[in-house]
Amino acid sequence: MLLLDTNVWMDYYSASRAGHVKAFELIDYASAHGIDLLYAVNSSRDVFYRVAADAKQACREDSGGVLTDAEALAAQAVAWASVEHMHGLATAVGSDESDVWHACKTRSIHSDYEDNLILAAAQRAHADFLVTGDLRLLQHSLVAALNVDDMLAYLRANDSEDTPSEGLALGQKRTSQPENDAPVTR
Repeated sequence: MLLLDTNVWMDYYSASRAGHVKAFELIDYASAHGIDLLYAVNSSRDVFYRVAADAKQACREDSGGVLTDAEALAAQAVAWASVEHMHGLATAVGSDESDVWHACKTRSIHSDYEDNLILAAAQRAHADFLVTGDLRLLQHSLVAALNVDDMLAYLRANDSEDTPSEGLALGQKRTSQPENDAPVTR
């Protein structure tokens, strides 16, 4: 299972971002090969907000700074569609008080609160890898973490090998939910 950081989802949903093509390639590859994808539930909020904000900004730029009510509604509809699509591709990892505790306790290792919530989600779900474009998070991650390019290379290399990796082979579906208080929702 791969837990994708918010920045990977944003790259996927925003064609203007530098990482769009690679994020699309990774998610497409994972989907085609039955590899479970995850996201921290708070990532969906961030994706919704950024997609709507980006769509509104594009409308303002096209119309000289004016955003109509119809354009605002359309931007919101695009944001809803993105979150619903994301939910169709991946499973949300819930959060609770223990994630806040984790984020606070790991502050001395990595000082970004939102990143620490992503790390807590990866640990909660027993993700095989965290995939992120955040260089600082890659350096400080307490779970196995790769950037999108390296994750694609890893998946492709394992796809061509005859021997399964130790533990859960990527692409193998889990038959039970991760052990935690807040369920992984689908």
